[in-house]
Amino acid sequence: MKLKLGQQQKHTSKRMLAYPMVGAMVSSLFGYTNVGNYARFSIFKKILKSMPVQSFSKILDLGCGYGEYSMGLATSLPKAEIHALDIDQKRTKVVQEATEKNGLSNVVVHNSFIEEVKETEYDFIFSVDVFEHIDPVEMPFAQCYKKLKSGGYFMVKIPNEVQRTIFPESWFSDHHEWLEDEHIGQVYDLAKLSARFEASGFKIVSKFYSDGLLSRLGWELAYLGKKMGTIMHLISLPLSKGLIKLDRLVHQGYWGNAIQVVGQKP
Repeated sequence: MKLKLGQQQKHTSKRMLAYPMVGAMVSSLFGYTNVGNYARFSIFKKILKSMPVQSFSKILDLGCGYGEYSMGLATSLPKAEIHALDIDQKRTKVVQEATEKNGLSNVVVHNSFIEEVKETEYDFIFSVDVFEHIDPVEMPFAQCYKKLKSGGYFMVKIPNEVQRTIFPESWFSDHHEWLEDEHIGQVYDLAKLSARFEASGFKIVSKFYSDGLLSRLGWELAYLGKKMGTIMHLISLPLSKGLIKLDRLVHQGYWGNAIQVVGQKP
């Protein structure tokens, strides 16, 4: 399966929607412009390579945001039904409009909580960097278990409880303030997240750390470049992405700023 990133940013980015010709040019020259999403997507593709994705007929993107994963999967798996769920109405509206513009008839958009969705028997439910925004007590592990068919897979990717930085943390003080307000569920390391899966009835299929120091350096350079303006942001992109690619090749997996667990319903 050939899953591509950034194909929908011209339909989901506010800046690109406001200046479509400039957005198209930037996309063709620099590719996907969100380095954080670029890093996340590369890990998502790695996980999918180890799963029987071609056999999946129904998939749920839990906390879909602006729908990059949902639309990418819908394009790559035209025979599968892709469900995109988010509680943010503005985002699901963007996803709905983008799927219509792209003629994707196999995307079903839900503006609701997972327990309100009537659909069941999913082959695969995944959530990429969403659970850290949820109180651990309210994380829908049990709901996902119920919604999966027997043998179905559940994947969660979240930031590691402890983060390591390269440059002085004071350079990212505004970002840290945002994290304190938003990341109420960033409480797991790999062992704790795996234990949460097992306590919910899942059999662990895979678990690993990702995003070592090279990946972190790539993110920090992009973040600082963006703070310096659009031009510096674009200039920083090739180097930042290169560092993330290199990190994927050399990272040893004993530690990382991100953790991923895939479980299977018996």
